[in-house]
Amino acid sequence: MSEDVSAVEKDLVAWVENWNEGEVEVAELKADTELTHSGLLDSMALVGLISYLEERSDREFDYSTFEPGDGVSIRGLVEHCLR
Repeated sequence: MSEDVSAVEKDLVAWVENWNEGEVEVAELKADTELTHSGLLDSMALVGLISYLEERSDREFDYSTFEPGDGVSIRGLVEHCLR
């Protein structure tokens, strides 16, 4: 991928902020913020975010090998999709 990973992360942060309709301040949401346990995204929103990541990066997200462990973050999603 020719794009900078930090630019992709920034776009995904903006997507999550938009999903939450401004309820999350930029200072609070970072690429390593846990998204699901914190209540920022539900399962449907997470699928939407991953779909946006796939479109943005022109790569397919491999759900079968993704292990969220202690939670899901933008950084973790980007790292998984772009590896």
